[in-house]
Amino acid sequence: MQVSLLALDNIIKKYNIKNPTKFVGFSSYNTYKSLNIFFLFLAPLNNFIIHKKIQMKTKILLLFILTTFLGHAQNKLWERDLKSELYQVGWIKQSNEGNIIASGAKGLLAINSTNGDIIWHNKELKAVDKNTFLSIEGLPFIYIEYSPLAGKTRGLIMNSNNGDIVFDTKDEGYRIKNYTVLHDRGIVLFQLLQNKNRKLMSFDLKTNKTNWIIDLGEVGGLLTKLLGSSFINHGPFFIGENNYIIGLKDEIYAINFSDGKIIWKHETKKKIKALVYSNNNNSLYVGIKKSNKLLVLNPNSGEDITPGKLKLRGTLIDVMPDETGDLILVETEGFNIIDPKTNLFKWKKSFKIDFLDQVIPHEKGMIAIGKDEKKGSIALVSNEGEKIWDTNVDGYAYYITPTSKGVLYISTERSNILDYEKGKDVWKRDVKFKSIPAVTFDEKENKVVLFENEKGYKFDLETGVIDLFAEDIELKEVKRKTPLVAEYIKDEGYLLYTDQHMSLLSPNGKVKYTSYYKPASSVEGLVGVAQLGLAFAGVDLDIKGSMDNITMLSSLSNGAYRTSKDQTDGTSESSEIVGLYVGPDEQNMKEVFSVTSKRFFNSKRIKNNQFIVTKIKRQDLPSIHKILMINKKTGNVDTQIELLDKIPNYVIDEIDNVVFLNEKNHMISAHKF
Repeated sequence: MQVSLLALDNIIKKYNIKNPTKFVGFSSYNTYKSLNIFFLFLAPLNNFIIHKKIQMKTKILLLFILTTFLGHAQNKLWERDLKSELYQVGWIKQSNEGNIIASGAKGLLAINSTNGDIIWHNKELKAVDKNTFLSIEGLPFIYIEYSPLAGKTRGLIMNSNNGDIVFDTKDEGYRIKNYTVLHDRGIVLFQLLQNKNRKLMSFDLKTNKTNWIIDLGEVGGLLTKLLGSSFINHGPFFIGENNYIIGLKDEIYAINFSDGKIIWKHETKKKIKALVYSNNNNSLYVGIKKSNKLLVLNPNSGEDITPGKLKLRGTLIDVMPDETGDLILVETEGFNIIDPKTNLFKWKKSFKIDFLDQVIPHEKGMIAIGKDEKKGSIALVSNEGEKIWDTNVDGYAYYITPTSKGVLYISTERSNILDYEKGKDVWKRDVKFKSIPAVTFDEKENKVVLFENEKGYKFDLETGVIDLFAEDIELKEVKRKTPLVAEYIKDEGYLLYTDQHMSLLSPNGKVKYTSYYKPASSVEGLVGVAQLGLAFAGVDLDIKGSMDNITMLSSLSNGAYRTSKDQTDGTSESSEIVGLYVGPDEQNMKEVFSVTSKRFFNSKRIKNNQFIVTKIKRQDLPSIHKILMINKKTGNVDTQIELLDKIPNYVIDEIDNVVFLNEKNHMISAHKF
């Protein structure tokens, strides 16, 4: 807390203290200032106060400052100067098991997050690019790219526990773009790029060695530049023990999973829209964008076995399986059901509605959805292909889902529920959402809570009734396009928040508090809570909000009334162990990764506080950055840590409530909230 030093300097100057060393209680006042440790000794302080006959008010002020200093010092878990090891620390990150990874001019190292000890130090990996850092989820592995002074840039997979390099691209020029962990097989499949060539690598977690690397052709566009981008669009499907099938943009590959040899390959002229494997007849159905033919392949050989009678009347939109194993074929001219046993259409005539875009199978029938920029339609169709009802929808319906009382839709013009019997409105009046509403579930009232455009609604999923419980609600610095996310706070109400906003709305619609925190220069330490907007191909719309709310609506409509995001009481079951174990049987299992469950489950969203990083302006002084831990129930700042540098570099461990700071590019410290 650097402002404390300034206050202490002012006190020393104001009262003309000739011997600050005696006053502070350290042999060197300058050393004391540089260490930023505030162990003031009461006896010398009291003697000084009595000697100067300072008023009681001043004495109380000094004691308050003293208490603040001591409290802050106790929050610092450890501090380590890495100037000799790394000279300058460019960045810090946190690995899955909690270690702090630090990169500098003299190498890459890992620090034990609990005590600050250096676990390993690789002096060769100098000035690693932070943008290449990738943590392999659920495993003790990290990926980085390193550019030596001489030679090509290398991609490395490292064990973050001991610093071992388990994979090195060396001069091959590989770059990892994405990965898939196959837990049941103890394998990680890495998607690599070599210049513009796609590669697939099988990495064995039992041996920490590469099984095989195969070539999957050339790729272009942004994928070559974006870390985390996947070039596998469909699958994987395991057909038998070793036949592994994946779909790329316009290619399908069948791979022998044991040795990586390509069994067969099929290339399409246009983008593959859908790839579905049917167990009923051991066939692979390929939907090609804007094609007038549904392709059927033999998954064992890649042979085209398409029946002549599967020719489409229009162009393909989608193909998907239903619960019975039949296939729903959606095309521009309507949709029909394919019986995989015969590969024939079940209905003599496809069902058609205007602007057909999607079909949702449901126990009440097939929900057909038509979407256009200014209008759309919804129909319920029987399993025999007969219309039960249909209705028009004003505006573009960007969210439609079945609920227990009917089909819920949200469009740019209106929202309502259509009952299953006749397609009539369940809500007595339409609700208009100008943006994606913030959504949560009130467990006490057993209702869905929606908030948007200064209005709050409660929606009973059992009765289908929706009530307006709050209106003209003004939240600080919140506009229509602000991507609010909601969370139920037990016995308190509904938290509405973004990375920089926090407001609490009571169950009766009153604002308990509302706050806005100016963004810091860098907010990298926090995970963004919202994705802005919805992208619709060929539709010019301006729909803003958080995609998290669409996910939440889907969960609620499928009966998942409580998710991990709604839990408010922290858990700390550190006695249980979770991890990854691989092997041929239970007697021959090898531990790959094991940490306490506290590391996984005591996360940010199940606690009573929210972390926010903010920039605070000061009159006649430079702005400062602070990390705040804010109480969700009260809106009060429970704890705060000041960041010294103008562009702060830090890591927030939301699991253990610890902040790791990289200050002055060499001093790493851990602070417990």
